[in-house]
Amino acid sequence: MKKTILALATIWVFAACKRDSVNVMENAVVGDVLTSRVESVVLSESPLSKEDVDNTLKGILMREHDFHWEWTTPDVIWSAGHYGDQSMAIGYTINGLESIDEISHTIDLKSSKWKATHDAIIQLIKDTYFESTGKALDWNEVLVEDDEVLPIITINMVNREVIQALMNLENVRYIEPIDYILEVEEQRSSSGCDPSSYSVSGADYTWSTPNCMIPWNFNNMNIPNAWSQTQGQGITVGVIDAGISSSQSLLNGSFNNGDSNVGRSRTVGYTLGGTAYTSCSHGTSMSGLAVGPRNNTGATTGVAYKSNLFFVRACNDVVLDSGSERTAVKNALVGLGNTSDVKVISMSIGTPFGSSVLKDGVNYATNMGKLVFAAAGTSFSWTAWWGVIYPAAYSNCVAITGVNENSQTCDDCHDGGEVDFTVVMERNSNDSRNSLSLPQSGTWPTYIGGSSCATATAAGIGALVWSIDPTMTRAEVLNILTITSQYYPGQSSSRGYGNLNAGAAVAAAQNAM
Repeated sequence: MKKTILALATIWVFAACKRDSVNVMENAVVGDVLTSRVESVVLSESPLSKEDVDNTLKGILMREHDFHWEWTTPDVIWSAGHYGDQSMAIGYTINGLESIDEISHTIDLKSSKWKATHDAIIQLIKDTYFESTGKALDWNEVLVEDDEVLPIITINMVNREVIQALMNLENVRYIEPIDYILEVEEQRSSSGCDPSSYSVSGADYTWSTPNCMIPWNFNNMNIPNAWSQTQGQGITVGVIDAGISSSQSLLNGSFNNGDSNVGRSRTVGYTLGGTAYTSCSHGTSMSGLAVGPRNNTGATTGVAYKSNLFFVRACNDVVLDSGSERTAVKNALVGLGNTSDVKVISMSIGTPFGSSVLKDGVNYATNMGKLVFAAAGTSFSWTAWWGVIYPAAYSNCVAITGVNENSQTCDDCHDGGEVDFTVVMERNSNDSRNSLSLPQSGTWPTYIGGSSCATATAAGIGALVWSIDPTMTRAEVLNILTITSQYYPGQSSSRGYGNLNAGAAVAAAQNAM
């Protein structure tokens, strides 16, 4: 689904729509297009308490260092739907199709089979509600989102009988309480949005032409050597994050400043809220690291400083703990997936919970040929014991974490078997001295740490490699990054192939032409 770019405001909104009305089949017979499961689910009469659901989820997380809703019971899923905003995401499919993971980009929801399934599910919800309550269901009150690209319908939970009927369909790929929040999550606020106040050391940057700072860790990643061959021209990097600053001129009117004055484009949009511009500093830092201009104003430069930027605000902060954020990130992935000039997507955001909605979005973007980088996770007080978070843990994401100068996992960074690559971003002697990037306004840089800055840096390196030959495929670029990385052909059990090597990767791309 493509949406129109509003050129005057440089705002692009791509989101699946809540429809004013839904055309369902007049006399839909469930048996014609829907298939019942062999073993029926019967839900308990009363839901579990919030405390009981929390304890169940925390038990799985503590034991597995991971979580997926399908690891719980139908009663836990139904009970969890009573809390948060009570929204349930329903992923559906047509008869005979077990997985859409590899074909999601080819699905036409307006085709007869998909439309019949979609309409029959809606009719089933209406009929089941009427049978159980004696009242007609106001669909416009129940519907949260009816995705026009991916087979997902999100509704308010309605009642036990409706959820039970959906759980008993083979056509339901998943049904998940998309807005459930653990008690410990409710205690946090604005994660990752506040810039570091640590004083910048003069040892953590060097001056370069035309009048910009080169962050210290760019040398560790061999980025300046890559610049002798390419600076990312011809590639658009999509950044999905928590907002961008309207006060940072180098990501607005001065995006083509200095050596970046090559006519590159900058597009800003949102799938959450009413604007891309927020006070959260995180998206500004990530965009600055990935593609900030090689400027003449005394600010830091980005990695791919001649690449284009497509920024999408899809969350309130770095932790995707609400249903609206997870849905918005999915919609951002679909929108960027449908944007032909976007090659690389960077997501320094995530959640400890596996989310099928996020997975559908990642698979769609990947199927559309995008190279999706995602942060392995950065610890807050309540996440320190978790492994790699989502969506980075999904196989179609390139999971990135940060390391210090000795290639040891950074003080607050998550690692694990799902990590693909690492980026040096922390000093051995001081874990407050991280990578440097653009501030909310002005030119004096701020430190930005964790797997977030590692991911944005990796996305910039991916853009450098791809710019050598824009006709390369996602798989070819990823292979080049892999064979030129630190540990290849070996792997670390928790840090993947280790540090990316921008200079070697660009050289390998040149040799492959």
